[in-house]
Amino acid sequence: MSDKAEYRSSIRSKKLIRSALIELLQVKEPDKITVTDIVQKADLNRGTFYAHYADIHALVQSIQEEVTDSLYRLLDDAEYPRLLNNPLPMFLKISAYLEENRELLTVLMNFQTANPFITQLPDLIAGHLSASEDIDEEVRNSAAFKARCYFYAGGAGSLYMAWFRGEVEGSLEDLAHSLTGIIWAAH
Repeated sequence: MSDKAEYRSSIRSKKLIRSALIELLQVKEPDKITVTDIVQKADLNRGTFYAHYADIHALVQSIQEEVTDSLYRLLDDAEYPRLLNNPLPMFLKISAYLEENRELLTVLMNFQTANPFITQLPDLIAGHLSASEDIDEEVRNSAAFKARCYFYAGGAGSLYMAWFRGEVEGSLEDLAHSLTGIIWAAH
C-alpha cells in the first residue's frame, strides 16, 4: 500500500470510529460503550482501533485536542484589535464551527472525562488571547486586559455550554449576537 493510500485509509478508519462512537451515544450510556461496540458498529477490527487509539479515553482525548486546535485556528485568524471592538464576526465563526461539529461536541459533553477539558476551555482561550503579539505588550500584560479575556472567554464558554444542554433557546447565530451585545454593554 502506498503512503498516500495508507494515509487515506487511516483518515477513513478514524472517521468510522468517531461516527460509530457518536451513533452509540444515541442508544447507550457513555460508560457502557466498549471498544468492541465501536469496532462492531464501524465494521472494523480491534487492531484498527488500537492502531489509532490506546482506549476509549484516548479517542475522547483526541477529539478534545481536535476541538482545541480548531478553536485556536479560529482565534489565530482573528485580528485582535478589531476583535476587541467587534467580537461578532468571531462569535459567528465559533457558532458556525460548533453547529458544523455539533455531534462531535456532544460526544465530549457526554463523557465524564471531558468535564475537566470543558471547564479548562475558557482558560485555554483566555491564555491564547493574552499571548497574542498583535496587541501591545503593555496592554496585553495589564491586569485589566487579562481579566477581560477571562471574563469574555468564561462567559462565552458557559453560555455555549448552556445552549448545548438546552438551557438557552435560539440558534447559535442568535447566541453570537447575544454575546456581542453583552460585551458591548460591558464596555
